[in-house]
Amino acid sequence: MDQLSLFDALRQPPVMRPVEPSGTVVQGEIDETLTLPHPRLAWPLARIELHQHVDGLWMWSVSMAGGGYRVGPKWGKFAQSRDDARSYACDELLERCARVRDCASILMSPVQLGQIQAWARGLK
Repeated sequence: MDQLSLFDALRQPPVMRPVEPSGTVVQGEIDETLTLPHPRLAWPLARIELHQHVDGLWMWSVSMAGGGYRVGPKWGKFAQSRDDARSYACDELLERCARVRDCASILMSPVQLGQIQAWARGLK
């Protein structure tokens, strides 16, 4: 069981908008990229992208083992602050790890999933 943090209670709820299939992702430099390097391969084991939208809200995206999506308003995932966006990205990574573990994926070992989970929990 995960221990709840006092800071989790202080988070504003995410601002979820409908996905825009023809919407945009950030083409330029991302405000912040957090990376868990892969021990052997060229792409990271996990990555979180955080970027402030023109309306002041923060967006996030996640990737693990080379699969994921680029940050942008297209996905409709917004938060009131950078810290909130980082927390929601960590939650998303943890949810993805749980799904991958349940599917017994051959793409990731249990050790790698554990590393991603520990990294995401440490960032929260």
